[in-house]
Amino acid sequence: MSSTHLPEDARSIRGQYGRETVEFARLVNLSDAVFAIAMTLLVLGLAVPDVRTDQLAGELARTLPQLAAFVLGFALIGNVWWQHHKLFARLARLDRRLVALNLAFLGAVAMAPFPTGLLGSYPTSRATVIPFIGIFLLLGSLFLAMVCHAQRRAAWAQPMPAAIYPWVLAGWLGSLALLIVALAVAFAAPVLALAVLVLSSAPEAVVARRAPAGYRHWS
Repeated sequence: MSSTHLPEDARSIRGQYGRETVEFARLVNLSDAVFAIAMTLLVLGLAVPDVRTDQLAGELARTLPQLAAFVLGFALIGNVWWQHHKLFARLARLDRRLVALNLAFLGAVAMAPFPTGLLGSYPTSRATVIPFIGIFLLLGSLFLAMVCHAQRRAAWAQPMPAAIYPWVLAGWLGSLALLIVALAVAFAAPVLALAVLVLSSAPEAVVARRAPAGYRHWS
């Protein structure tokens, strides 16, 4: 008998969890909680100045790097959450490997506030820009691994068309390639590397213009 026709308890024994199971819901809830905590922790790098009123303007100006790092980190993590949300909305079931990949992915999300805080304190240092870019390169790589595994195991609620899958890979691989370029640039020009990081979604936008109909639903 196919595992897709087994009752929920039997599928769970074999490590298969349908989207109506408690296990699926718990993983989604855990994922959203980790994202929420990570995005909230970003603001802890913004301290309220404890100075006289006549010194407040100057002190606020000195906090602009921390504020910029918060905005950048929040936007990037928010985009990662949106991609993760779309992925899980299209899944019909989980298996143990997909759960493990997602836990590794969440570990990287939970780590993101640390390099973001470093970036706010030392925005032009390659020692802070490199780990900041590196954490998002790791997140992108783990996310792509989850997409590939879901496609290989046919875990979608609706099958991804064979003609669409290469384009999905091209979009993500293009973005990861640009992140690798940003990481390399950071060794010589950290500020320029951050500009390249901001443009890391550009390859996916280019692919979207050339991809066949239906690509945007899966991108």
